Amino acid sequence: MKVLEIVLPVLVMILLGMACRKWKLLNQNGIDNMKVLVTQIMLPVAIFHALATSDYNKETGILVGIMFVMLVISFSLGFAMRPLMPEQRYRKYLPFMVSVYEGGSMAYPLYTSLCGAENLSQIAVLDIAGLLFGFSVYMGMLGQVENGDKIDVKKLFASAIRTPAFIASVLGILAGLSGVVLKILEGPFAGTYTSVENILTTSVTSIILVVVGYSIELDKRLLSPCIRTIVLRVILQAVMIAGVLLAIHYIVGDHLLLDLAVISYMSSPATFSMQTFLKSEDGSAYVSTTNSLYCLVSILVYVVMAVVVY
Repeated sequence: MKVLEIVLPVLVMILLGMACRKWKLLNQNGIDNMKVLVTQIMLPVAIFHALATSDYNKETGILVGIMFVMLVISFSLGFAMRPLMPEQRYRKYLPFMVSVYEGGSMAYPLYTSLCGAENLSQIAVLDIAGLLFGFSVYMGMLGQVENGDKIDVKKLFASAIRTPAFIASVLGILAGLSGVVLKILEGPFAGTYTSVENILTTSVTSIILVVVGYSIELDKRLLSPCIRTIVLRVILQAVMIAGVLLAIHYIVGDHLLLDLAVISYMSSPATFSMQTFLKSEDGSAYVSTTNSLYCLVSILVYVVMAVVVY
């Protein structure tokens, strides 16, 4: 029953999102506005609070370093795997589809549903490396693949430092290191701070899951290349997860919540924001369909973890 209590709400919200699309209760403009609300305000606040109220030590830097190295390795292996994609028009996208993770829209809500919002910092710390890599090397290379332009390092860096989630992560870490938020929570304004934080973040998981459900699209013409991509990503990420867990256990030590964070994060689809950088309609459809199908893999991993934990 405990597993059902955890899994069912997640499935209901995703199905609700799919129903909103089918019955036209929401349109794409409404979904885009919801994404802006979540990504620009609600999620950054949740990330800031989680990181600002966490304990910091040398392990934090080690975790970010481990994840960054892993991202570089998996992205590089994606290029080596391109010959395994027979469809030439989709081959160039393979390295981007087998690496990087959709933390905010998939891994975060599933993990918080399983382990509680108070432990969001466990997965948010891992995502720091994803944000750094995603808005530098990853998106830079994607732009080069799409139009052949040279990578503008200054422009990419400027874009990264303006990303709300990235800013929230940095500010959250600084606040956590200084202990300023913890001092507020111990003072007379604790109730005010908590009330504001709660009202801004309480609905974030539900909204994200509705958006994910609405965004699921299945195109029968793309099933073959998409399934092939999913299989390749599952194999590569299984190896990467094993490597990261081994490194963490060897360097940091055993930590169940951190293990679950790693598995949740690295079992999520490739970043949904990739589609906003694509000019090709065919390429966008391939990416969208693959990510939509991979959501099922993420949910399956979530169910398995829920069964094992509870």
